[in-house]
Formats: sequence, structure tokens, C-alpha cells
Amino acid sequence: MFYLKLAGQNIRKSIGVFAPFVLASLVLFTLICSMFLLMLSPVMKSMGSGALSIGLGVVVLTIFSLIMEIYSFNFLMQQRAREFGLYNMLGMNKKKVSLIASLELILIFLLVVVLGSVLASVFSNVLYLIFVNLTKYGELHFSISPLAFGMTAFLFAGIFFILELLAIRTIGKTSPLILFRASEKGEKEPRGNLLLAALGVLSLGVGYYLSLSSRTAGIGVIWRFFVAVLFVIAGTYLFYISFMTWYLKMRRKNKRYFYTPEHFITTSQMIFRMKQHATGLANITLLAVMAFVTIATTTSLYTGMANMTSGLYPKETSITYPVADRSQGEMAFQQSVLSHFPEKAEDSLAYLTYQAGLVYDEGDEIVINPETIANPDFNKMFFTYFITQDDFRKLGNELPKLTENQIAFIRPSEPNALKTVTLGDKTFENVNVQNQPIFPDITNTLNPAVMVVSDDSVLAAFSDYYAANNPQGYLVSLDYRVFTDLTKEEVASLGEQSGDMYHILDANGEYLGNAMQKTDFGNMLLGFTGGFLFTGFLLGISFLLGAALIIYYKQYSEGHEDKKSYKILQEVGMSQQAVKKTINSQTLIVFFMPLAMATLHFIVSLVMLKQMLLSFGVVSSVMIYSVSGVTLLAVALIYFVIYKWTSRTYYHIIER
Repeated sequence: MFYLKLAGQNIRKSIGVFAPFVLASLVLFTLICSMFLLMLSPVMKSMGSGALSIGLGVVVLTIFSLIMEIYSFNFLMQQRAREFGLYNMLGMNKKKVSLIASLELILIFLLVVVLGSVLASVFSNVLYLIFVNLTKYGELHFSISPLAFGMTAFLFAGIFFILELLAIRTIGKTSPLILFRASEKGEKEPRGNLLLAALGVLSLGVGYYLSLSSRTAGIGVIWRFFVAVLFVIAGTYLFYISFMTWYLKMRRKNKRYFYTPEHFITTSQMIFRMKQHATGLANITLLAVMAFVTIATTTSLYTGMANMTSGLYPKETSITYPVADRSQGEMAFQQSVLSHFPEKAEDSLAYLTYQAGLVYDEGDEIVINPETIANPDFNKMFFTYFITQDDFRKLGNELPKLTENQIAFIRPSEPNALKTVTLGDKTFENVNVQNQPIFPDITNTLNPAVMVVSDDSVLAAFSDYYAANNPQGYLVSLDYRVFTDLTKEEVASLGEQSGDMYHILDANGEYLGNAMQKTDFGNMLLGFTGGFLFTGFLLGISFLLGAALIIYYKQYSEGHEDKKSYKILQEVGMSQQAVKKTINSQTLIVFFMPLAMATLHFIVSLVMLKQMLLSFGVVSSVMIYSVSGVTLLAVALIYFVIYKWTSRTYYHIIER
């Protein structure tokens, strides 16, 4: 009971020291508990695959919480090392000191669970309203599940158990004198290794090159992005640890720069504690980049998917008939739709399209032969839609009149230098078309292209050649596509529903094709992308909170370390104005350098982020750049508030 009472008094009397750790724990508990409450809410049933994003968000947020809790707790232990050392020197053995630290953690854990559960109950309702608005979920019913509180409490019990082990290990392996003096321990001046500095710049250069030179899409760009991220992370740490130390020492050698009041003190302090600065600055940079990427990409995905629905569905209903030729498609449409709704013949849009992989290396010739069909280079493959010129014009496109030996190869938003296309022993001349094609199928296609041919006989020549030389069975198909306006009830009367899709049947119950409603497809996309957008914003906010916490800890700890130094400087004649100017100079470096570097990382990464978004059908570069710009400005504004707050905290500590 004595030790429990002592632990409670420690927390109450040292609330200023415990507050950052308790606040960080409370915020993280509230976020995770709110996400668990959403996962167990009825809206998850309507999301389909989009529900996976919430689960993924919980996993990422849990890992992030563990890292931030350890970081915060280490800061707390450093601040209380003198107190633990004093207990030890007054007669308490290490087991009793460890017991006090454990009891303090248990009390904080109980406080976090109780307050966090109350806050999560309120906060999750707000999140639910935001979430159902994003996903357009019709039923506003939210219930509080006790299981969510239990799961979060169990999760944080594990995190606090790890913190307790860290506390016991720290106290058990350190002597009383070292504990007593641990809070006063300084950093040795780092050497600023030129080789490591060069390696850091080289790592950043490799990461940037991988992004800027990327021309692939799909799985290839994901792996390339992962490798680039590893190089950038390594380069960022080496940049701050070695390059910045080397750079500051070079600046110190410049007497004209160094021997001024604002530069002399700032440069000396930055060099002396660069080891401590470096890790914190790198962490802030990487957290800021993560915030940029999660918020910008999920917002672009959500916005792009809304545009995709309009592009994919010129009319309310899309019907696809797998056929052998045009006449079979026209007959299938007649049997399934026009026989029941003859009035739809006038306002329906129908065309025949053949889909196949086409290898193109950006040159002036495409060669289609058994080798390129059976053993294609997937890095140079375009998923191509073959269509006749009459059908292509029917979709609203302008095109010169094509002769039998002419084709028009078109890539969305990409000019090409193509001159000829060789199909076996026959050669076609390419007619360049610069306009963006109006073609619904390419809206959600990875690496799409359109090959416009003169008539059905040429279209059949391409399909027959692929069929005769495709032993691997790579995906090729000839489809008759029809866009028309049918109600959900009318589509349901034509066949049977299978998930969000309808199987269209003939009078004998035989399968003819598939139909999809625009509203159903839009709701499916909203459930998927809305979940990603919601998760992205929560993770982005969490990363920003983590960065703010690190900045605060740095300013708080360094303020106490610098307090004596600035007191001596003021006693020898340095004015308050000069002190504040010097503090602002150092704070600007601590704040703006990570923000500037994070912005540069993000801008360079946009090349590959665009390619990854293209895999989800987000094709508008203007939209991606606009969303990214707004994200940069919003995060920079938040960072500016953090900067003003932390610089004031640092100055007040020095002023005292």
C-alpha cells in the first residue's frame, strides 16, 4: 500500500513530466478503440473489400503506437532518472524502485483505459458519421460494442507490459550514481564521417532515380517503390547523422559565417548534439512523408474513383456478351433485352471489342508474332482494345477514314512514335491520333491502349491470329458491349443476381452475359475507396501527432539542456533579444529542414505514386497534383502551428 500511495503521489506531483506520455497514450488508445468500434459496426457489412482497409489501418496504427509509446516512455525515464537514482541512494533497492515504476505504469494504464474508453465512445460517433457520409451508407445506426473496449485494453496491456520490462531492465542494469546523473549526460561531438555523408547523399540519389526513371506499372512499380523507400529511409538517416554534421563543421570553418551571435551558438549546439538531433530529425521527416503519402494518395483514390464511375458507365446499365462475332452479339442483345424492352433499341450504345496483350517498346514498330504472343515481355505490355472505326466514332471520337491496311494505335495521354504494326506477314500503317480517346473500358484498365481497325474482317484477322498462337492461354476475349438505361428491377427480370452483378439468361435459362448497374458499381467503389480515405486520414493525423510529439520532446529536453548555457551567455552580456534570435534560428533548423526534406521526398515519389494510382484506374494527373498540392499546404500549416508552439515552449524554459 505504501508503494502504491507513493506511485500515485509521484504522478500527481510530477504531472508536468508525466503529461506528454499520458496524453500520447490517451490519444493513441482513443484512435485504436474508435477504429475497433467502427469495425464492429453495421456499416462494415456494406463495405465489401473496403473493410480490409480499416483492419489494415488498425495493424499499422498498433505498430505505430508501440513505437511512439516506447519513444515517449524512454523520454519519461530519462526525465525521471535523477529521481530513481535518489530513491536508490536513500536506501531503496532496485527491486523496490522497479516496483514503484511498475505501479506507476499500472495506474497510468488504468487511467488511459477509463478516460480513453469514454473519449472513444464520443469520438467514434463522430468518426461514424464521417465514415457513413464517405461510403454513402443509408442506415444511420451505430451501437457501442463492449468487445471493442476489451480488445483495445488487451492491446495496450501488451504495450504497457513491454514498457514495464524496459523500465525494469533500465533500472536493474544501471548503478545509482549513473541513474542520478543520467539526466545530465551529454553527447560527444560526432565526427561527421565524410564517407557516410557521401553514402547518405548517394542513397537518396538512388532512391530518387528509381522514382523519377520509373516507367512501369502494376506489381513492378510496387516493388520498385518499396526498394526506393528503403534507399530513401537509409539516405535520410545518413544525411542527418553524417552529412549534416560534416556540413556544419564546414560552416564552422567559415569565420565570416560562424563568428556572428546567431550562428556561433546555433552551429556549436547543433554540432555538439547532432547524434541526438539526427535521429529525431530523420523520424520527423519520415513521419511527415508518411502523412503526405497516406492523405494525398487515399484522397486521390477516392476522388478518382468517383470520376471512374462516370467514365465506365455512359448509361445506367452495362451489359457484356462474350461472343464469336458481331451477329451473335446483336442476337444475344435482341433475345435478352429488346424482346422485353423494345423501346431500348433507340437509346442503346453497342460496340464490338477484342481485348489482348500487345508488346510495345515505345519505338516506331509493333511486331505481333508467335514469340511476342506466347512469351511476352510483361514490362512492355499494353492491355489493348481492338475496335472498328465505325464503333470508335459511335462512342463520340473523331478519326480520319481508315483504309484496309491502316490502323490507329492510341494510348491515353501518351503520344507515340509508332509507324507500322506487323501481324504475321501483314503490315499496317499507323495513323496518329492525338485526341484523348472516349472509350469506357480503358477507365479502369492498367496500361491501356486502343487499336482502331478499318472493319470487322481486320478485327477478325487479329483475333484469329492471337487464337492460333496463344498456347499459354493468356487472357484474350471478344465481347459485345451494350450501354443502356434499365432500372434495377428491369435488369433483375432478365436473369439472376450474383453479388453486385447480374447474369443475363435467354428464354431457356442459358447464360448470355453479365450486367452491372452504375449505382451498384458506384456504391461498391465508395465502400472500397471510402474505407481507404478514412483510414488514410486517421493514419495521416496519427503520423502528424507523432511528429509533433517528437518535436515537443526535443524542444523540451534541449531547452533544459541549454538553460544553463544561455544563462551563462546572458550573464556575460548577451541580450534577451539576441537569445530569442538565436533560439529562433535553431528552432527554424529543427522545424523547417525536416518539412523541406519531407516535401522533396514526396514530390519525387509522385512519379511512382501516380503509376500505382493508375493501377486503380486513377488517370487524371491534374487531379493528383491538385490533391497533393492541397495536402502539402494543409500539412505545412499544421506544422507551422507546431513550430510556433514548440519554439514558445523552448523559449519559456530558457527564460526561466
